[in-house]
Amino acid sequence: MPLPIIQLQLSPWEQIEILRQEIELRENELKETEKYIRTILWEVERQRYLQSIHPLFQQLQPPAEAGNLTQLQANREALGAAIEVMQAGLSALEDATRGKAAPPGVRGVPSRPGAPQAPGAPGAPGAGQAKRARFDSFDDFRTQRPPGSPGPPGTPGTPRT
Repeated sequence: MPLPIIQLQLSPWEQIEILRQEIELRENELKETEKYIRTILWEVERQRYLQSIHPLFQQLQPPAEAGNLTQLQANREALGAAIEVMQAGLSALEDATRGKAAPPGVRGVPSRPGAPQAPGAPGAPGAGQAKRARFDSFDDFRTQRPPGSPGPPGTPGTPRT
């Protein structure tokens, strides 16, 4: 007997969370790409300037990454376009769900498989537990000491060693 087909459909709220996560990831990637492009362009302009000052600098080799600039620019454009499309989709979904309450149980979307879960997220290690200080205070230690156990050396009632 064949097993039934497994199907899954994302709710609008799950779609919103997915888009928010992806937009954040892609914006960070875009920032890093732009930072890398600026670093390469700065070095190219530095060398151009030095070459214009004196013939000694004519022998400077262009940075190896300078050959990747066209590909980096294309990646930058693709990331920018993807972010714009995702933001438009996010706005449309938010408009469609405005005023509607999320169904019970929809709190967000689990992060990508293999990615660490946010602290306090359902199912995350330590979820629902208060964060414990690294060390107990002395007063807490003293009150939790079992009755009849010796105290620190030199206190009344503690045998000397």
